[in-house]
Amino acid sequence: MALLIGRYDYSLDPKNRLAVPPKYRETLAQEKGRSFYLTSGMDGCLYLFLPTQWEKMLADDLKMFSMPDKEAERAFKRKFFSEAVEVETDAQGRILVPQYLKEHAGLRFDVLVQGAGNRAEIWDAKRWAAYDKSTIAPAYKKIGKSLEI
Repeated sequence: MALLIGRYDYSLDPKNRLAVPPKYRETLAQEKGRSFYLTSGMDGCLYLFLPTQWEKMLADDLKMFSMPDKEAERAFKRKFFSEAVEVETDAQGRILVPQYLKEHAGLRFDVLVQGAGNRAEIWDAKRWAAYDKSTIAPAYKKIGKSLEI
């Protein structure tokens, strides 16, 4: 299964269209897929899945979504799946971001598309910068002390 990696700076156009990195589109074509899956993500971003990644996530009968608190589990599933949408790229390699997902991620003009392994994440550039400073940088430093890479 392909991993989505890399970091790409793009702009969201006035019609809520966003370019998908060429490498991600190439991977989609190699899978013989026609569309990506886009949904609300954690921490204020959007998740973009290749079809094989989406199917793998669902393959185990949604076990990864199982939680002891069933009310919270239902609420999470309702948001995650009701906001999911299949998005095809247009001739310029762009996808249309629905307004409700744009609002979820606070997307304005400058947008960061970055690989996160089994998915890509779409962040508003300013929101990402704040999250990187407050959360990513300290965690990376702390965990880095324990790893031998």
